[in-house]
Amino acid sequence: MKQSLAEQLYLSYHFEFEHNGHTVTAKASSLTGKEEILVDAVSVSKKRNLGLSSRHEFVVDGTQYELHFNVTGFLFCRVECSLMADGNVIETKTRSAFDNKKVFIRNLVLFFLVGMAFGYVAATIALKVLG
Repeated sequence: MKQSLAEQLYLSYHFEFEHNGHTVTAKASSLTGKEEILVDAVSVSKKRNLGLSSRHEFVVDGTQYELHFNVTGFLFCRVECSLMADGNVIETKTRSAFDNKKVFIRNLVLFFLVGMAFGYVAATIALKVLG
């Protein structure tokens, strides 16, 4: 699944799973730490987490589900999402904020240049204020 521009800019991830006639949707943002799990478009779990892994537990039609987020590649923002039902892994999907090296390098250069610009402005203001 190709990421939208908003997903790329906000380093957000969207995973969809089908199980027992239900659609389980997992959304997560690397910038805000917001995670939300929806079953058939109804929110069943929400939390904020800035760690490298998290777990959500919920019950649907008597089935105990667990959904795990795990950051497996920190540099390329690679996230693995696993859906488990009654202790058995149903499916695992992996997404990366940067689909290929070209996009990664472009974003790295962009972030570097923006960081340089902000650093220059901050240093200039600090020198004028402090004398």
